[in-house]
Order: sequence, then C-alpha cells, then structure tokens
Amino acid sequence: MQVLDTVDLDAIRALHGREEFFWLDLDAPSDADVDALGELLGIPDLAIEDTKEFGQRPKLDDYGERVLIVFYGAHGTELVEVHVHVSGQEVVTVRRAPCAHLWEARERAATAMVRTEQDLVYRVLDALAESLRTLADRHAAEVEHLEEIAFERPKPADRRRMSELRSELFRLQQIVIPQREMLSRGGDLIEDLPGLERDVARHPFRDVHDDLVVTANEIDYMRELLSEAVNVLINQMAGRLTIVATIFLPLTFATGFFGMNFGWMVDHIDSAEAFLLLGVGAMILPLVVAAALLLRTGYLDRR
Repeated sequence: MQVLDTVDLDAIRALHGREEFFWLDLDAPSDADVDALGELLGIPDLAIEDTKEFGQRPKLDDYGERVLIVFYGAHGTELVEVHVHVSGQEVVTVRRAPCAHLWEARERAATAMVRTEQDLVYRVLDALAESLRTLADRHAAEVEHLEEIAFERPKPADRRRMSELRSELFRLQQIVIPQREMLSRGGDLIEDLPGLERDVARHPFRDVHDDLVVTANEIDYMRELLSEAVNVLINQMAGRLTIVATIFLPLTFATGFFGMNFGWMVDHIDSAEAFLLLGVGAMILPLVVAAALLLRTGYLDRR
C-alpha cells in the first residue's frame, strides 16, 4: 500500500488502474487541488464543499459507496480538524494543521505495517483519538497542580489559568463526546463499505470508541476538580472578608461605646498616660482578643 502526500493525478490514476488501495494525506491543499481530486475520485460535491470549508462539527456522512468522517485530533495543545474520505479504493485525509500522531500512523502505513483497508481507517482514527488522550493527560497534570496551589496562596495568573483551562476543557469535551457517539453508531457503516476488507472476528472501531469514552470521563473528572478548586478560592475570599469584618467589628464597638456612653472618661483624660490607657488601649484590647480567636480557630497562619 502506498502513502501519498501530494495531489499527483497521474500516480492516483495508475493506482486505480492497478486496483491498489492507497492513503493520500493532504496538509492545507488548495481548493483547485481538492476540486481536481474530487472529480478524479468521484467524491460527491457536498463532501467536497465540506472539505473546502473547515470549522465543521464531528460527523459521519454516508454517501453510499463512500463516507466522509470529520474527526478531530490534537497537536500539542491545539485541536486539529481532519476530514477523512473513505471508500473501498482509497483513504484521503485533509487537514490544515500538523498532527504528530497522524504522521506516526502514516510512517507505520508506509512501512507495510497495515494489513487491510479497514486496518488503515482504524489506525487513522485511532491516531487522532490517541492525540486527544495525550492532550487530556497534559491538562490533567496542570489541573492537579492548580488544585494543589488552590489550598495555598494562588497568584492572579493561577486564578486566570483556572478560568482559561475550564474553557479549554469544555471545548475539548464538545469534540470528544460527539466523536464517541458517532463511532458508537457509525462503526458498522464504515465496515460495510464496498471493497473494504475487514476482519469479521473483531470490531476495531470499538477500540477507538472505548478510548474516547476514557478521555471523556477524564475530562469530566478534571472539570470537577477545577470546580472544586474554584470553590476553594471563593471560600478563601469569603474567609478573608470574615476576618476583616471580625477585626473592624470590635473596633467599631469600642469606639462607639467609648465615645457615646462614657462622658466621664472623656472629661478625665487629661494626660498622655490616661489617653494611651483608656483611649488607645480600649481599641488594642479587642484587636488582641480577635487575633487570638482567629489563631485558635485556624484562620490565621501561626507562622
């Protein structure tokens, strides 16, 4: 089986003439190349239009003897949209960004490690699903770190990153779950394509589905951890406000009690010693009592 990465119409005609199955992997092809390829391979016009307009949702479109699968992978921290055209004669993948996991799958296919046409389609989808799992694992390490520092003294950048990460995980979840559901319904459709050799003893697309199930569960868990971390931050802010209120409440009480109810004390403060003892001391004593209570209850760090 040959692996191509450019629209070589003569080479594609020759492969079709020999009825040799091949994989064409295109990175950011021009609309003219996509149109020429569609005309040569007989790809339906609607499928060609979808491939020229990226930003599609994950989906599987049935065109009888061929299907179009819009599937997402990841490269580093970026999502990569891949359009997979599958028939019994070829697999065409179109993307507009690099994808390391797809490159590895292409290298394995080029070294004759792919046994059947069905095995190639499985390896393409499995590589993309594995890249999403790798991205989720990377986020998991960051979520665990943010959860730990949430109980200490998180910086503004850490709090901002928590918010950004929640948005990124939501976006990732909106990709993984539809792809999981798509394979739970569409695996048989891919296997039943005319000319697609398959092993009836196993359902390889179920493996991809199971990987996506694990990834979706991991994302749910990470979002739950982030929610707990945010709740911890909110509780800490509420605790700080409580401390401020606790400090100013006795001060307000002392000044009001001293200034309004004890004219005798005001009349008899006629020296610096009396002022420090009766005036300033009346405010310091409640602060000392409040600090002792806060230390005892654990609101203040004893260090």
